Formats: sequence, C-alpha cells, structure tokens
Amino acid sequence: MIMPDFTQMSRKKLKSYILQHPTDDDAITELFVNRRSPDAKIYPFPYDMSKQELDDIFRNAIQKDQ
Repeated sequence: MIMPDFTQMSRKKLKSYILQHPTDDDAITELFVNRRSPDAKIYPFPYDMSKQELDDIFRNAIQKDQ
C-alpha cells in the first residue's frame, strides 16, 4: 500500500483521511501535533495529582455535560 504524503494534504483532506483511517498514527500526528496552532494553549500533565483527584475531575466534567 502506498502511503499518502500527509504534509502535502490540505487540512480538510487530512481530516477526511483520518475519519476513514482512525488508527493511522502518522496522519493523526500530522494533524494534531505538527499542524497545531502556535497560539494553542498547552496543558501540562498534572504529575502531582492522585488517581482519585483525576477521577473526580473527569466525573465532574461528565456530569456537567449530561
């Protein structure tokens, strides 16, 4: 199989490709890592949080969405 050149694809075509090939890590990396906005906010991983604290955060976020 010939792999497409993700760097040459438009953002729209790349998104369409990922919808058809959701396990293609190279395509996903191109879209979400290599093409992210330079102004995008980066959230550091909270290494000092316990599993319980993280579970509470996710539980609260899920409850807000329901």
